[in-house]
Amino acid sequence: MENENNNNQEMNIFTMTTRLGNAIFGVIKGILSAFGYILRTIYKYIFVFAIFAALAIASSLYEAREDNHTYEGFLQLKLNDGDAILYKTLVHDLNEFARNEDPMGLAKQLDINDEIAVKIVKFDAHPVIDKYRDTTIDYIDYKNQAPLGDTTEFAVPDQIVISARIKGIEEFDKVQTALVKYFANNKYLESLNISRLKSLEEKEWLFHNALMNLDSLQKVDFFKSPSGNVLEFSSVNEKKSSVPFIKARRQMYYEDLQKLSKITSEIEADMAANLEVVTVLSDFHPVKSPVNSFKKLILYKGLVALILFMIVALLWDKRKQIHEYLKRDI
Repeated sequence: MENENNNNQEMNIFTMTTRLGNAIFGVIKGILSAFGYILRTIYKYIFVFAIFAALAIASSLYEAREDNHTYEGFLQLKLNDGDAILYKTLVHDLNEFARNEDPMGLAKQLDINDEIAVKIVKFDAHPVIDKYRDTTIDYIDYKNQAPLGDTTEFAVPDQIVISARIKGIEEFDKVQTALVKYFANNKYLESLNISRLKSLEEKEWLFHNALMNLDSLQKVDFFKSPSGNVLEFSSVNEKKSSVPFIKARRQMYYEDLQKLSKITSEIEADMAANLEVVTVLSDFHPVKSPVNSFKKLILYKGLVALILFMIVALLWDKRKQIHEYLKRDI
């Protein structure tokens, strides 16, 4: 009985392996058949294919010329006021000028020269994702693939990454400065920044005063004589029994001083580091290889040319059937 079970298992494994092998062989055979069909079609219409190939090469060479090289860079910002969705909207508005090839409008928005604005090809904003909500950055959604609901659910509200495509590496520093200034000049964000700084100043004043008052109380408590108003003892035994309480009280003062001092330092650091509407976490560092290099373009345009060629060749081969179909009565 046990031998029969082993034999059945071996047969099942053999059958599964055979089916898997046949499936893989079928896929490979299909790919080779398609590749062979393409080669036969190219050979049959070699002159038409040469025209499409020449157009793809010429178009790639033209777009990949040196004065048209386009580079991509990423700028990461800490948003001291507002939220990531608002900034994404502002960046989208800027991109509309670039997409519609309106350098004058873009130059006016960013307060830059027309010569710089005309080189800007694209702007985009990408959320910084904290997927598990543990205050740790998990990834940056560069492709903006996550649905809006999921993105806003896990996105860090006070950070954003702005991507820019510009014709020329040397312009990225100027565009970065213009973007930071653009956000700083936004009336709504400017009012939020004023309110935030005022609130921080008030908190700093309150905690500083609390720190000074607590320090004063500690000094009075420490130096007050036993016969004073703060600590009075009717007997030596009572004084001895109160020693642990006095030590605990001094420890409480120390811990409170530490907490208040830490909070005050954090507020001062926050004010010093984040005075503006946004703080740059990572400058633009454009990739040295242009996004429209000849190698990248020829692969893309070559594939497009091949697809168009195959469509034209297929339509030409089936021209009689298409003609007869179109002549049919409705």
